[in-house]
Amino acid sequence: PQDQALEALQELVNARSAANGERTALSNRMKTAVTAFLRKELTRRLAALDTHIARLDAEIERSIGAEPEMRRRLDILISIPGIGAVTAASLIAGLCELGACSGKQAAMLAGLAPLACESGERAGHRAIRGGRPAPRNAIYMAALSASRHNPDLAQFAERLKKAGKPNKVVLVAIMRKLIVLANTLITKNRIWTPNPP
Repeated sequence: PQDQALEALQELVNARSAANGERTALSNRMKTAVTAFLRKELTRRLAALDTHIARLDAEIERSIGAEPEMRRRLDILISIPGIGAVTAASLIAGLCELGACSGKQAAMLAGLAPLACESGERAGHRAIRGGRPAPRNAIYMAALSASRHNPDLAQFAERLKKAGKPNKVVLVAIMRKLIVLANTLITKNRIWTPNPP
């Protein structure tokens, strides 16, 4: 059974994700709105949503800070270049098994492990599927950032591109590497460093 602190964090992270989705929808509607009245109403609602998201962020930070184990996980996760506080909170809430499973299991839980599509002599392409969508969506944005700002992952991405891999395959490989790295660091209870000890 999950403890109350983790359940409360999951609820807050889910609420933030929903509010962020609503903000995106309103922003998209704002781009197509022509009527002055509607634009004014949408602007007012967007401002209220921004305030709501900021308050949720503050509460998420307070909730994590109140629990020493969660705080340590957050410190470890945000030390990895590409992973920010929002992604880290999503991983803490959505993949509480990190640090207690193998890298392959962590990738499977996030839906980032390539599964074979083979039967008899037929060999299909490997694809990812299943897993938990919330952590996978959070790690997607982190992978975009890490492919540019994390030197090791940027080199890894460049190697895959030179090998002719499509951009989507490269991005999923970086997502998987980030999950496996996060799992390893939490297992060893250490901060990311540019050069491994």
